[in-house]
Amino acid sequence: MLVKNTLRSICVSGLMVAAISVAWAEDGVLRVGTEGDAPQFSMADANGNVTGFDADIANGICAELKVKCKFVVQTFSSLVPSMDSDRFDVIISGLGITNERMKKIDYSVPYATTPQYFVVPKDSSLMGLKSLAEIEKGLAGKTIGVVNGTTYAQFIKKHIPTADLKTYDATTQQNSDLAAGRLDAAFGDSPTWVDFLGSPDGANFARIDVKVTGADDHEALGYGMGVGLRKGNTELKAKLDGALCNMIDNGKVKAASENWFKDDYTIACNK
Repeated sequence: MLVKNTLRSICVSGLMVAAISVAWAEDGVLRVGTEGDAPQFSMADANGNVTGFDADIANGICAELKVKCKFVVQTFSSLVPSMDSDRFDVIISGLGITNERMKKIDYSVPYATTPQYFVVPKDSSLMGLKSLAEIEKGLAGKTIGVVNGTTYAQFIKKHIPTADLKTYDATTQQNSDLAAGRLDAAFGDSPTWVDFLGSPDGANFARIDVKVTGADDHEALGYGMGVGLRKGNTELKAKLDGALCNMIDNGKVKAASENWFKDDYTIACNK
């Protein structure tokens, strides 16, 4: 009886894995988890319509796979923990590929990367710093804002451990506190700062002119952006990789990044 029950359990588990691997295609819909509150990357309006770079990537993938995209909007920090809840099939939300996240989810090939910067008041003594080492020393003990669950939070914890780290569920909340003077600095990606610094709230702020990339710390900042998916879903991963490589090769990823960020963030396909 024990052997029979064990075999039954194995069969049921196998069926469940198989069902997960094809469920996304059964109704011709790919459900996409995204933040919806990260300007230029993912922006959701009151009707649930999602636009931005992430939406362009998602819609391009859906076109390649001949399915429809259905966006599921929730806070960034909840996306990876929700991956196994069957709320969505993939995460497309500027999601950095990191060693820590790879313990929990699988990824497509990387398709884009963005530089990160520290932003401070224009009259801050930190404005004249010329290297990452100088920034790390200058921000020791200072209050730094980051979006919760991002690779940026891990970077600050590792490189400026004495900082008073403030985390936020959304970029808009972080930038609101920065504008109100409740932060000495904030750390985020280039497109986020282009949007903020071009707004009235950002008029008295500027980037420290030191670019930070994954090359400064792959462990903390990752290896670029990838599409997140459930562990072991090899069929979907293969399809995502093929779709993204096509989009990289035909210039669609470049066109999307230049449209939203005025720069080419494409990573060459290494399938």
